[in-house]
Amino acid sequence: MEKVLIDLFIVPEAVKADFMRQAERVQQFISTLPGFIEGYIYIQSPETSESRYNVLTTAVWESEEAIENAKAALIRQYQTMGFNPQEALARLGVEKVRATYSRAPY
Repeated sequence: MEKVLIDLFIVPEAVKADFMRQAERVQQFISTLPGFIEGYIYIQSPETSESRYNVLTTAVWESEEAIENAKAALIRQYQTMGFNPQEALARLGVEKVRATYSRAPY
């Protein structure tokens, strides 16, 4: 059964462009990995004066094993780049919520 990894990011308007550049780089990389089926980025514009965007990313994988292999590959890629995603999110003031779902047609 396919697995869907969904990340919700709450992004301040002031850092949206920087965040989106990094998100697009990550999406380009993971789309080349074995087991990747499809992915999307959804952006919800702010509805309040807080000027924070909800950015939802989805990545559909063939299996849980494909997700685990992708996570390991992404960690290696980050290490090669000298990039720490948790530090970057904290520095930008971006909040993240992650969940994995099973997907089936209806």
